[in-house]
Amino acid sequence: MAAASVRVLVLLLAVSASSLRRTAATITVEAACQQHTKHPEFCVKALSSANPEMKAAALNGGLPGIAELSLSLAAQSGAETVAFVKGLESMPGGMPPECLEECVGKFQAAVAELQRSKAAVEQGKDESGVSTWLSAAKTDGETCMDDCHRIEGGAELQMVDKVADLTKMCSIALSLTDASVHNRTA
Repeated sequence: MAAASVRVLVLLLAVSASSLRRTAATITVEAACQQHTKHPEFCVKALSSANPEMKAAALNGGLPGIAELSLSLAAQSGAETVAFVKGLESMPGGMPPECLEECVGKFQAAVAELQRSKAAVEQGKDESGVSTWLSAAKTDGETCMDDCHRIEGGAELQMVDKVADLTKMCSIALSLTDASVHNRTA
């Protein structure tokens, strides 16, 4: 009889622990952004703008799913930035061609690093590499215009905004990925 009671108790504890893990895994975009990022408002806006299927899948995956979504959106932002910068060469009053070439190269490197990070997270591999690649992508975006001599023109402010948005997305992806790796139950 005592053995049966112990088995029932063990079964109840296992079910309770399983319920706690499921409860802990449930997190909203707002909570994840608020708890784990330096740009919570930008994070909520960016992640909430994802297509509904991607967002639903991310939420079902808990914090790791939200981190994967942020990586996807950061990679998308990087690709859009590359296209934007390439389009600046035909814009009158834009940036000098040598500056654009350097920025395109840096943004392409950032996109490659973001894609590598996304693939690693999806496959559950090389988690230490993810932080390195995300940091490198963020740095590539931030340093794009370091050597550029800005000239008067409409493209400059747009370029600064694009760089700032990409930097924020990389920071968000880095924070959420790091949080999901270190908080496996979240």
